[in-house]
Amino acid sequence: MPDAIESDFKYLTLDELQYELLEMLLKFDTFCKEHELRYSLDSGTLLGAVRHKGFIPWDDDLDVNMPRPDYERLLSIQSELPEGMHIINAKNSRFAYGFSKLCTDAIRAQEPSYEGSVDEMLWIDIFPTDGLPSNDSEAEMVWKRVHNATRQNIWASVNHQPEHGIRKFIKVVGGTLFRLGKPQERMLSAISEAASNPGYENAERVGCFVGSGGKFWSLPKNAYEKTVTLEFEGHLLPCMGCWDEFLTKLYGDYMQLPPETQRQTHCLKAWRV
Repeated sequence: MPDAIESDFKYLTLDELQYELLEMLLKFDTFCKEHELRYSLDSGTLLGAVRHKGFIPWDDDLDVNMPRPDYERLLSIQSELPEGMHIINAKNSRFAYGFSKLCTDAIRAQEPSYEGSVDEMLWIDIFPTDGLPSNDSEAEMVWKRVHNATRQNIWASVNHQPEHGIRKFIKVVGGTLFRLGKPQERMLSAISEAASNPGYENAERVGCFVGSGGKFWSLPKNAYEKTVTLEFEGHLLPCMGCWDEFLTKLYGDYMQLPPETQRQTHCLKAWRV
C-alpha cells in the first residue's frame, strides 16, 4: 500500500487516535457478543478502566485478551469481521510476535521498529490466554522458553535503526545470527507446545505466554473467567474477575501514577488513508 503524500494528510492527534481506537473496540465488542466469544480488557487498557475509567491519558493503544479456545475461534471466523477490519499475526504477515492484531483498513499507524518492513494499520492487540501447569515455577519455565523464542524472532525481524549505541549493535548482530535458525518457526512451535500442555480446558491456572509487557503472570482460571464489567470511556466492557490481582502482578501499586518520564507511548505516527 503506497504511503500518502505528506501534503495530503495530517497525523492524528492523541485524542483523535483514542477516538478511533474506541470505535474499533466497540465494534470488536459487538462482534464478540454476536459470536459468543469471551474476552477481557488487558494490560494498560484494563489499568485505564480501573484507574481512569477509560484510556490512560497518554496511551495510544488498546489491549484485550481471550481464552485460547475463543482466540482460535476468532481466527477461524475472521472472514466475518466487520467490513474494513482484518487480523494480522505471525502466520499471515511479517509481524514478529505470537499474538494477533485486529486492524482497520482506514488508518495507517506506523511504529518506528516496523518502518520499512510492515505497513501497519491502526490496531488492537489481542492476546491469547493459555492454561498453565499448576506449579508456578514450572509454568514460569515454560513462559521463559516461549519468551526467549519470541525475543529471538523479534530481533531477527524488526528494524533496529531507532536503537542507539551498544544496544543497537547487539540487536543487529543478534538478529543476524537468529535469522539463521528459522526463528519464526521456533517461536510458533514453542507457543503451540506451551498452549497444549496442559491446554486451556484442562488447566486450573491461566496466563499469557506472549504478552503483558514481558512479564509472567498466573491466575486461577475460575477467577479469570468470572467476568465483570468496568466502565471504559462511558461504556461497560468485560474484564476478568480477578483484575485487582492481575494489575498488582503487572504494575504493583497500580493506582499510583508513574513519573512523567515513564509515561511512554508507542511513538507511532497515524494518518487516514
